[in-house]
Amino acid sequence: MELLIVADLEGISGVERWEMCDPAQPNYRNALEEYVADVSAVATTARRLGISRVALLDWHGRAFPPDRQPTEWEVVSPVLRTGHWIAVLLGFHARTGQRDAFAPQTFRPGWRIVWNGREAGELAIASRWLGERGIPLLLVTGDRALTREAEEWVEQTAAVAVKQARSAEEAECVPAERARAAIADALERVLVRRSWWWVYRPEQPIRWEIVSPEGERCVIESTSVSEALARIPETIPGAAVGVCSHSELSG
Repeated sequence: MELLIVADLEGISGVERWEMCDPAQPNYRNALEEYVADVSAVATTARRLGISRVALLDWHGRAFPPDRQPTEWEVVSPVLRTGHWIAVLLGFHARTGQRDAFAPQTFRPGWRIVWNGREAGELAIASRWLGERGIPLLLVTGDRALTREAEEWVEQTAAVAVKQARSAEEAECVPAERARAAIADALERVLVRRSWWWVYRPEQPIRWEIVSPEGERCVIESTSVSEALARIPETIPGAAVGVCSHSELSG
């Protein structure tokens, strides 16, 4: 069994200001260190419980210097071989419009996606991207608003809140050591209970209504989440999607 960690930055333990997620800011380096620590906490727990391989896929395609990567896990290359995968969505943020959320956005601040009539964020999309590959989702982590969103979209899956928003730009974080212990404990509980593993297959056909901050609308229609995601960068200016080329993944 192999574990795929699909990770974002805003919902990582210890990331308490939105500016930390900006590569142009000096404390972005601190955010990456927190990111690596969260990933390592998941990877160490998984390895201890018999997972043979742990791979990291950054949701937005961030690049990491090799000297920052511990030996417990590997960064996914653009083409990943088929295997027996299970997954964790680590450090995700809430969607645009979610109340009491830290760094809420849907690919870019102010943009919204309405999926078959439902407000959808990146958590919803990532879970269905996994689901169309038959990959079970075991755990999600982020701020308290993200865990509320999880109750709407991945209601069968365990969720760990590692922070509470003070505003959209600032959060009060659970102490990092305690947050990572909670993530590790939750993962351990789920790993030994296969009845808690859940595959969220997308409804067909896929129809996303993309709403700009100014209220302009366009529609993406597709037969797969991967194809729809590939059109996000051309629809939402500045959006980065790190999973479009990972077409060989399957559970």
